[in-house]
Amino acid sequence: MIYTKIYRALATLNCLIFTLLAVIHTAQAAQSIPTIDLNKMNPDEMSTGPYSYFIPPYSNYYFHHMDKLGYRIDWVKRSGAVYPLKDPHTAFATTYSYKNHTYTLDQYFKRNLVIGFLILKDNQIIGEYYFHGSDQNSRFLSNSVGKSITSTLFGIALEDGKITSIDDPVIKYVPALKDSGYNRVTLKQVLEMATGIAATENASDPHSTLHQMDRSVLRGVPSFTNLLKSLAADPKVTPGSTFNYVSLNTEVLGLAIENATKTPFNQYLQEKIWSKIGAQSNGFLFRAKAQPDQCAFGCFNATLRDYGRFGLMMMNGGKLGDKRIVSASWVKKATSAASYATPPHGSDYGYQWWIPSGNRQVFQGLGVFGQILYINPIKHIVIVETSAWPQANPDERWEEAAAAMDAIAALFNVTANGD
Repeated sequence: MIYTKIYRALATLNCLIFTLLAVIHTAQAAQSIPTIDLNKMNPDEMSTGPYSYFIPPYSNYYFHHMDKLGYRIDWVKRSGAVYPLKDPHTAFATTYSYKNHTYTLDQYFKRNLVIGFLILKDNQIIGEYYFHGSDQNSRFLSNSVGKSITSTLFGIALEDGKITSIDDPVIKYVPALKDSGYNRVTLKQVLEMATGIAATENASDPHSTLHQMDRSVLRGVPSFTNLLKSLAADPKVTPGSTFNYVSLNTEVLGLAIENATKTPFNQYLQEKIWSKIGAQSNGFLFRAKAQPDQCAFGCFNATLRDYGRFGLMMMNGGKLGDKRIVSASWVKKATSAASYATPPHGSDYGYQWWIPSGNRQVFQGLGVFGQILYINPIKHIVIVETSAWPQANPDERWEEAAAAMDAIAALFNVTANGD
């Protein structure tokens, strides 16, 4: 009897210890999650920090938890059968060269502050990696990879006859901009980031348009439409002549899509792309609660595998499985270099897609702080990377990412046909 009592006492003590340890672990885990209060963020320091969800350590968490910040969420819901991706056969490992050094893929993940990384050869997963508490169900922030999705949706609206021509003036579809610098700009010039608008995206310049846009993202005031209305033409630049990357140009495309289709941006995206690529999860856009306009230039969030499915569709000329999402002709035009002078960073630019000048068989969606959708139609390779770089747009990190991804693609044979 006494042994029974001792056993019960020990069991109770063990249970209490286990419970206490669980509480301590939970408390430590909660403390390890860096908390951002949007009301305390300075819009002028969104891209530079230190108190910003764009900057580590906050970005390590929020780049796959943007729905935890208190923004208004615009859902892009999946439907239908999930497009199957085959799990990896074996562990994948490789090396790449950068600046006369050879690194492993594991070293790349650490050097490039990667949160998630996916490699697809057609619908075969070659490698899939998650860090900082993310997993297959995590929805990752696109930043400007979302511009490439908006471009594709614009192409669909054009093919649906909702937009008559890319040579139409912007104000035909967004008449609210008739008194702005956009009154002399065509939709094609917007697609190519050659609007001749007097705007800049320079985080270190206190007068940059970027800070006004960040205020609209964070506070919702002014609205994106009102901010666009305030932008003037650069009298020294003819539209269509000079590349000038301005995120708000993509917002013009989003507004044009909404007005032309008479459908909210997220719903048109849901209907025309997300419900057709066999997405496994709902995606979402976010905006400030006071912001009346949806964000079309970099606020999209999705799982790595769903970004990969979108990439496979583009790789296959606008088709995935037996479903045609956008025409092959649009994909070709959108991913071909425009005719003006080459933009910076060793890449050309199409319709919201980047084309590496030294590797024209590749096209990419790129987002600040290390978001990449790499598509190689010749090798049938799609790579998705989401990272949390401490700087928005460092040349050396883009260069190393290109070296690593090109090295991965080089391992595979040219595929004549594939899905």
